[in-house]
Amino acid sequence: MKHVFRVQSSILAAAMAFCMAQAAAAQDVKLNGAASVVTDLVAPHQAAVEKATGYKLIVDKSNAGKGLIDLIDGKCDAAMASASLDATVKAATSAGLTKAVPDLKMHVIAKSEVVFIVHPSNPVKSLTWEQIKDIHTGKIANWKDVGGKDLPITVYTDAKASATRGLIKQVVMANGEYAASAKAVGFVKEVNDEVAADASGIGGLGLGFVDPAQVAIVATRKIERPLGFITVGAPSAPMQKVMDAFKAASGT
Repeated sequence: MKHVFRVQSSILAAAMAFCMAQAAAAQDVKLNGAASVVTDLVAPHQAAVEKATGYKLIVDKSNAGKGLIDLIDGKCDAAMASASLDATVKAATSAGLTKAVPDLKMHVIAKSEVVFIVHPSNPVKSLTWEQIKDIHTGKIANWKDVGGKDLPITVYTDAKASATRGLIKQVVMANGEYAASAKAVGFVKEVNDEVAADASGIGGLGLGFVDPAQVAIVATRKIERPLGFITVGAPSAPMQKVMDAFKAASGT
């Protein structure tokens, strides 16, 4: 009888542990996608949001396109996006999205800015949108054509699945194609690092990734973008609670 009791107790303990693990997992909210959203919104307020909601945030930082694919595949509660829904869907398509796009909802929490940077030694301090467009499409290929040195231009851009790249293409380039010589990096922060090491470089990225000690920001028209979350249909109750907490924490 004692042996049976011990077995039953072990089974009961295992069952309770499983239920507790399931309950703990139910308290997790998974957010996948845009690194810009992580840097500018999620990371600064994560502790406050977790405290306010009681949920643990599981954050997978990649890019908006991959995040949207993860959402459609059911791997997260929301995709983090730093551009319009349309631009994010295009980024996901570039990242290999093959499934039909479901009923997606974009929830804007805050806004940030995309800027263009050059090497500190570059004498070019301002560019028009038309000039930036022509530089990125390859129509302008030498800095001397915009008042700089006689130096071939090297364009650095975020990954093809990035919403930042998609936003620049949509807003500044009028959906024109990047020059074949443009160099896509693996992660948006690398745009800053590459331009910092290349006197011929220029790149567009979120303001939060710019290191002013390494690069110079080119003056041009302001490019504002949304920071938020994408859900399939209406957000779940936990996700809605998380979004409300982010709005409260960020003062929006």
